[in-house]
This record gives sequence, structure tokens and C-alpha cells, in this order.
Amino acid sequence: MRLIQDYKTGDQRFANNFKSQQHLNQVGGITFSTKYALKDAADATFNPITGVEILSDRTPGNFELLIAGSYEENELMKAEAKINSGDIDGGLTSVDNVRTYQGAGLTSVSGTGLDLATAKEELRKERRVGLLFKGLSFYDARRWGVIYDISKGGGRTGCTVLSSAGVLSTNATINYNFLDYWDVPDDEIALNPAAAGSAPVVNPLK
Repeated sequence: MRLIQDYKTGDQRFANNFKSQQHLNQVGGITFSTKYALKDAADATFNPITGVEILSDRTPGNFELLIAGSYEENELMKAEAKINSGDIDGGLTSVDNVRTYQGAGLTSVSGTGLDLATAKEELRKERRVGLLFKGLSFYDARRWGVIYDISKGGGRTGCTVLSSAGVLSTNATINYNFLDYWDVPDDEIALNPAAAGSAPVVNPLK
């Protein structure tokens, strides 16, 4: 649900890849309850939108596994660097480039006079959507401080959450309070003891 709310109205990537299908599962917490499911390009009923990214295709030989960087990741790293260094329009141009590349069909945000906070939100949404399943979302959340306790500026507000009873909240607050990194395993420390002045091997936030 929190992924879906990051798609902007009219985003063709959403129309091409998701369908309504409520799923209630609180075994792992609110994370696994949703009102949507991925479409599968291998399904005979799948009707793709020409030129729009396809996220799921179980047809043998059609899946592409990225093992390094991608065009989208490079553009959005440029966007983050430019936005945070004062070149807001330059950064938003990279956001627009990714949306165009994936066939989002959205109106450009560069050249529209967005302020810093709004530009950062466009970037956050696009990294969540444009880099979906690329294994980067936790690192984004860690870099931006989202995973920290709300008292330390972390967490997320205004979230859409579906309860196990099927009750939908559109203004929930989530306090993740995750560790940003784990301890170095004991067996590794035994083989390679930390030298004086080395980086920490135990997370000080535990």
C-alpha cells in the first residue's frame, strides 16, 4: 500500500503493472496486507501498454536480473546530487528522464518552480517507483534517516495502511526504528580481529 501511494495519478507504470486484489495478512505485521497485486506478463489476459515498463514476467527467458547499476539508478543519483546542491531543475530533469524512459506518461516536473522540499519528495517517490525491485529501497531509507526512531527524525507519516480486518487508513504513522547496520559476525572477528582505531564492529545503536 505504501508503494502504491507513491505512484502519481496517471502513471502508466501503475496501470500496466498492478491490479486490484485485496490480501489480508498480519503474520508479518502491516507490511503484507494490501489491496493490490502485480500483473504477470505471462498471463494470457495481460494487455500491456506499449512502451511502458513491465515489472513481472514469468515467461522463461523473459526476466532480466540486474547485477550492477542501471540507467535509472545513475540518473536518480545525479538527481539527488543536483537537488541537494542547489540545482533543483537539473535534478528534476533527471527525474523526468527516468519517467520518460520507463513510459510513465507523466507531465514534466522540471521547470515548474518546485521548492527544495517538494523536489526531494518527487525524487523520493521516483526512487521508490523507478527503482522498484532493484534492491535499493532500504539503502535509500537509511541514507535519508527514515529507518530511525521518530524521536530522531525518522519514521513516515501520512501512510496508507490496510488492517487485518480490511480497514483502510490513509493517514497512519509508521515508526520503523531499524538498525542501520548489523554487527560484524563473531566468527569474522575471531579470524580478523579489529585493530586499534578501526571502524566499529558492533552497532552502537543497539
